[in-house]
Amino acid sequence: MDRVPFPNSSRTDTLNEQKAINDVAYQSSTASNGLAAIGSKTVQVAVKLLPGIALLIFWQWASGRLIKEIYVSKPTAVIARLYELFASGEIYPHLWVTGQELVLGYVIGVAGGVFAGYALGRSPRLARIFEPYVMAFYGIPKIALAPLFIIWFGIGIGSKVALASIMVFFLVFYNVFAGVRSVDRELVNLTLVMGANQRQLTYHVFLPAAAPFVMLGMRLAIPYSVIGVIVGEFTSSIQGLGLFIHEASSTYDPAGVFAGIVILLGFVTIANLIAGAIERRLLRWRTFSGSGPIDA
Repeated sequence: MDRVPFPNSSRTDTLNEQKAINDVAYQSSTASNGLAAIGSKTVQVAVKLLPGIALLIFWQWASGRLIKEIYVSKPTAVIARLYELFASGEIYPHLWVTGQELVLGYVIGVAGGVFAGYALGRSPRLARIFEPYVMAFYGIPKIALAPLFIIWFGIGIGSKVALASIMVFFLVFYNVFAGVRSVDRELVNLTLVMGANQRQLTYHVFLPAAAPFVMLGMRLAIPYSVIGVIVGEFTSSIQGLGLFIHEASSTYDPAGVFAGIVILLGFVTIANLIAGAIERRLLRWRTFSGSGPIDA
């Protein structure tokens, strides 16, 4: 009668120990990779913040030593002024008015730029007719239009919205126009041969091709919308951050001027973050296809 071999207990124990060692090594490797990634991100953030921190330290030191404080104030005074403005509620009406003007001017300018850029990009005949007029109007300094808009729309938010819209419109228009015109004609013909109608051609060919150009125009237009609103408020306004900065400069309050500028920087930063999130959402196919940005 043949004997049934029993497993070698010492060999089994050895295998179990080896497996446990491998599991521990894998967990340790994963943890070390995670820590390395966190450390790398921390270093990147620190490198980005270092120039700004160095500038603030130099500003704090130079104020009153190299330059009179009445001209440039100092970071601590600006922080104190910001706290005072928000604690007292003085700045909130200005924030509300400027925020409305920025949002309305930006949205109207982007919508008009996308529509006009797409229409002229799809129609060479319309482009030949209207492009010279658009170029001529684009050459006019937009700031020079501020007094005219105030005459037309008054000193309320209408004139600032109009000025911001015009400044945003041209940046978005030319980017969308270039994006639509850059679509490969052979791709369009192939899509038509496959039976696509104009609606499908728009949604599946032209809009995806123009999307990077649209997002570029939208991001470039953010600071220009701020410039349009603030210039309009400098010219004539009842409330707004531009009026606040103008009054602070008239009363020799550099801390107030820099406080207003810091708030405007906050507007621009938030708008850029929102635009970046929208861009990542709409253009996620670029990352999947390998055509996205490459980190060094």
